[in-house]
Amino acid sequence: MAASLIARRVASFLRSRYPSTTPLPYQKFCVTLIFVSPNKYSGEIVVVGATGQVGRYVVEGLIRAGRRVRAVSRHSRSESSGVTSCPADVRDAEAFRSVVAGAGGIFLNLPPTLHEQDLARIGADIVQAGMPITVLLSSDLVESCAGSVMAASHQREETVLGAALGDSLAVLRPGMFMNNDAAEWSAPIRDDGKVITAFPDALEVPIAPVDSAAAAVAALTSGRQGPHPTQRLLGPMWLSARDRVAVLNEVLKRPIITVEVSADENVALLAGRLPDPVARQKVAMKAGAPRSIADCPPLPLGKERTPYAAWAAANTAAFGVEGR
Repeated sequence: MAASLIARRVASFLRSRYPSTTPLPYQKFCVTLIFVSPNKYSGEIVVVGATGQVGRYVVEGLIRAGRRVRAVSRHSRSESSGVTSCPADVRDAEAFRSVVAGAGGIFLNLPPTLHEQDLARIGADIVQAGMPITVLLSSDLVESCAGSVMAASHQREETVLGAALGDSLAVLRPGMFMNNDAAEWSAPIRDDGKVITAFPDALEVPIAPVDSAAAAVAALTSGRQGPHPTQRLLGPMWLSARDRVAVLNEVLKRPIITVEVSADENVALLAGRLPDPVARQKVAMKAGAPRSIADCPPLPLGKERTPYAAWAAANTAAFGVEGR
């Protein structure tokens, strides 16, 4: 209702109560008008990949921020207060449109197998739903290993969704996840007390998934209009595999040794769970990584990140053992 119309109605009410010959008793009667604009950021937030290593923390963070969540994954998850489980595949156009309808924002952690036409349709559906912000979980590989096989799907997502969504797209580019160590090392640690790698002194800057999720929650709840700068997300410090094994020795309370093998042997080990081109690129990245802190670029200041030891202590079960 227009402010002028409301004002006229209030004035009419006052005249009916207090004739014009009687001064209006402002000292006794006060009317306060509060105009509240609809908050377009107040709708439910869609989280695609809600059971993943980052998505589950995004869901938790949004709930703590007081937002309701539509948790989208191919497998249903147990519902909790403020969370609606939406078992759906983003490849299913009809299911995706029903999930995003009326939402106030969306977090996307997409499967790497999506084609350009799939991404274009997802972008068009988000635009049609009128969502003010989309947060895309990409990868630092887009910058650090541009043109590589591991960066290809992330670059494709950024390009196609960026064209569709424009200034409403916020891109997060985390580096190596700490969880990758659990995926790669848990079996040999559990079975033999070993970590096998070709380059144990190669320095990396792993980040905890919960820290990437925190950046996503901040973007989704800030209410800030675009354009949104691309955020590069790195861990708190440079660590080699040898450094990280020393931390795991302490946290898991068991002896773990580092076994150095050739690059080809490392590729063969990784190829047991990864496509061969990905295994080769991972080993090549370690081969080209710095060996000295003096050769590492400075890390951004002012960002609180989870230390590797704290992440390991919270994830002992991921290594197939329990810390004692």
